[in-house]
Amino acid sequence: MDDRVLRLTAGALRLFRVANLATMAAFALAILLSFAFAAPLEARLIAKYGSGLAVETVVLAMRLLLAAGLPAGAALHLIFTRLLALVATVRDGDPFTLVNAQRLETIGWAMLALQLLDLGLGGFSLWFAALHVEFVTWSPSFGGWIAALMLFVLARVFRRGAEMRDDLAMTV
Repeated sequence: MDDRVLRLTAGALRLFRVANLATMAAFALAILLSFAFAAPLEARLIAKYGSGLAVETVVLAMRLLLAAGLPAGAALHLIFTRLLALVATVRDGDPFTLVNAQRLETIGWAMLALQLLDLGLGGFSLWFAALHVEFVTWSPSFGGWIAALMLFVLARVFRRGAEMRDDLAMTV
């Protein structure tokens, strides 16, 4: 089956996977550079926020925030690779397999990890506010929690579909 939507989806997933890996590399590099250029970074923060800023704590918070991006990137990598494999089986005409059920479950766990990391982002938001440093506004992602739950259910649907298909094949 040659479906334009599946081709576009696969292309987008490949692009997202590359962008995600590049972002993870940039985060790792930024962490390293924050040590190499600690003095100019601290001077810039003091120039922006004043000499009363707990600059060492702000730099630590920035490094930890960047570090938290690495497991988020790993979870996204799992999602993109599993979705690409799933799309390939749909294109081949055989999506209801136990392997795809496992892929969906893995995606569900990765989504759950992202939701937990998102809660951590809320903690960073509070921490930066307490340090009197500008930071993005944060609110919990209820859609992400629902998506994670739906993925676990969908994995069970795929597992049951694969079992039914196998049962039918045995009776024919």
